[in-house]
Amino acid sequence: MSRTIEPIVSRLAAPPDFLTLEEAAAVLRVGRSTAYREANAFERSGGRTGIPVVRYGKLFRVPRCRLEEQLGGPITWPLPAPIAVEPRVPKQTAPRSSRSTKRAKRAVASRSTAQLSLAIES
Repeated sequence: MSRTIEPIVSRLAAPPDFLTLEEAAAVLRVGRSTAYREANAFERSGGRTGIPVVRYGKLFRVPRCRLEEQLGGPITWPLPAPIAVEPRVPKQTAPRSSRSTKRAKRAVASRSTAQLSLAIES
């Protein structure tokens, strides 16, 4: 289930000084998992790689000024509305042909025979 996050501050004219990781992910146009992976990479590398974050307890916050430095310019604010994406429908697979089914059965039978002959020889 997809969750849409619309922060109250998104209605303001100026972007906040600290963005949530989800807001930073939207600015960078990456997914939530990628944003958390990059935030953890930032902490592990001592700030050399990843999304610049500050940790407040268990929360990650992204300083806007550091994000803008990394991007090379100001971020667009307010964030664009999320695009509605329809869920994927799994493809229906065609039924197996009788020829491939027969081939699979022969392979299983020959393996069983080979295993049986090895057991008898031992």
